[in-house]
Formats: sequence, C-alpha cells, structure tokens
Amino acid sequence: EIGYGIGSGYWNRGYATEAVARFLEYLFREKGMQTVYASFFTGNEASRRVMEKCGMSYSHFVEHELTYLDIPRDLTYYKITKDEGLRYITLRERPELMETAARWFHSKWGVPEEAYLECMRAYLKHETEYGWYLCLDGGQIVGGMGVIENDFHDRKDLTPNVCAVYTEEAWRGRGIAGRLLNLVVEDMRAKGISPLYLLTDHTGFYERYGWKFLCMVQGDGEPEMSRMYTI
Repeated sequence: EIGYGIGSGYWNRGYATEAVARFLEYLFREKGMQTVYASFFTGNEASRRVMEKCGMSYSHFVEHELTYLDIPRDLTYYKITKDEGLRYITLRERPELMETAARWFHSKWGVPEEAYLECMRAYLKHETEYGWYLCLDGGQIVGGMGVIENDFHDRKDLTPNVCAVYTEEAWRGRGIAGRLLNLVVEDMRAKGISPLYLLTDHTGFYERYGWKFLCMVQGDGEPEMSRMYTI
C-alpha cells in the first residue's frame, strides 16, 4: 500500500499524478510488485482523480478506519495490478506528445494532422480550454478523445463537442473509453464548461456513462442523420 501527499500551494498542477504514476512504474518494473493499493478519505475527489488517472480502480470501502483531527473517517481503497498499468492524462500533462497524438488521431479518423495540431497548440497555449485526453500504456497511446467547437454537423448551437473517441482494438473491453469520458466531463465542469455534446452512430454505449440522447443531426457531407448525445 502506498501513500502520498502534496502541499496546498501546489495543488491542481498534476504533480501528485505524475509522482504516483512514476512510483507505480518503479514498483512494477524494478521491485516486481504485482498489486498495489492506495486509500483516501471518502469524499476526497481530488485524490480519487489522481488514482484514476494513474489507472487505479475501486477495491473496497472501510468504515471509520482512521481518526483524523478527532473525527472518525472512512477510507476508500483503490488498487492496480501490474497488467492494468494504464495512465489517463490531459495533453497539458505531457505536451511533448502533441505531434505523436496528432498522428495517432489522424491514423484513426483521416482528419489532417494539421487540423489536430492547430487545436492542440491552442489548448497548450491556453488560448482555449477545449482539451485533449489520452490513455497511455507505457509510452504508447491506446485511447483518446478531444473537445472541439463543432464536430462537423449542422447544429452549431450544440457546442462544445467531444470528438475523435477511439480505443485501440487490442485494448477494448477494459473501460478505457468510459474513464476518458468521465475525465473529460470532470475537467470541463471544473472549468465551468457544461453541457457537452457528442455526435455518434452508436446506440447503447454512451448511456452507460450518463450521456443522454438529445436529437438527430445532419453531419457535414453525410447521407444519413446521426445521433446527438449530451451530458
């Protein structure tokens, strides 16, 4: 079981996430650990997000395990096994991946790399808060998505849009897209950006993560109407 802390003057800079991620890599690669646990005071959403960005998932709950400042506190435990060492990040946490990410998204969707780079540069320069989100297995991108003004459809009033949702086939079925969707929603809401919209031809998938069907819209150059979801 690991523990971590960070001074209040350094919150919201990604330091805790980076420290935990690097320590987990060390424990798995150098020390041969198979399963690692961590816990947080139930309700500490910042600590929960750190663990989830590092690929950890819920393990169990213990009532009144610890007394802090004379107040009995519940603890929520998360865990990760060696084969689950996936990291969930924003591009601002790893800006050096910009060109690699643009090539990856281009290979999946056929949109020109420069279009992705233009959006990513604006995000990294803080010209916009519409971000880009990645799931990494080591240094390899295995899943990703972004947020843009309009995902090539006629309802310009339904904005912003989550776009380019993709998970590599070999990594599907592990909840990667769901965790990335939750990361996007949390990040956007923290910045006061809500609601979000998403254009798709899928039915049943996005409902699992709290998205609701809104209406049918016409995609640019598409012969058929597509489904618009919101959250």
